[in-house]
Amino acid sequence: MKYDLAAFDFDGTLADTLPWFESILDGVADKYGFRKVDAAERARLRQRSAHEILKYLGIPLWKMPAIMAHVRQLMREMDPGVRLFDGMADALTQVRATGLRLAVVSSNSAANVQRVLGPQATQWFDDFECGTDMFGKAAKLKRLLARHRVAPQRCVLVGDEMRDIDAARKAGVRAAAVAWGYNHPDALSTHAPDDLILTVAALPAILTRA
Repeated sequence: MKYDLAAFDFDGTLADTLPWFESILDGVADKYGFRKVDAAERARLRQRSAHEILKYLGIPLWKMPAIMAHVRQLMREMDPGVRLFDGMADALTQVRATGLRLAVVSSNSAANVQRVLGPQATQWFDDFECGTDMFGKAAKLKRLLARHRVAPQRCVLVGDEMRDIDAARKAGVRAAAVAWGYNHPDALSTHAPDDLILTVAALPAILTRA
């Protein structure tokens, strides 16, 4: 098997959180004073990097910790109705059965992640590196590698955004981008991930191949 550890992003990779996030976005924009966007703009922003999106919305980086903490709190206080993507439970079960260690690396809180996963799915994961800033995944990955004593080339980060690919490169791990999340597959392709996974059903074969 090619990998000893597979680290998964949560929002947009394991769980379909985008519809809920879009439902609260105008309220968050009112609270923090950034630009509101309509459906057509949101579709175009799927082609942009995280830094480009922040610039378009008029959000300075110094505001992001407060905004993200607020969004995490909203998810904690209300039932967002967020679920895993269709077929994800079966795919993770197959991957886990091969002995590959699994982790979640997310800017969301561990409590929110584990609530959406539920007790059974939470047990599939060996570790959780969650919380803090949206550009801190490289540091999270390095902590995972150290704790689990895994060489960087034996680890893969599975994510749905260009910033996930950037984080993987910075940490020296492999990058697998999924086509069902936030960034459009064409945008992900321009970032040259090691793998572009088009369907949830394809996850097990790609992650556990020799």
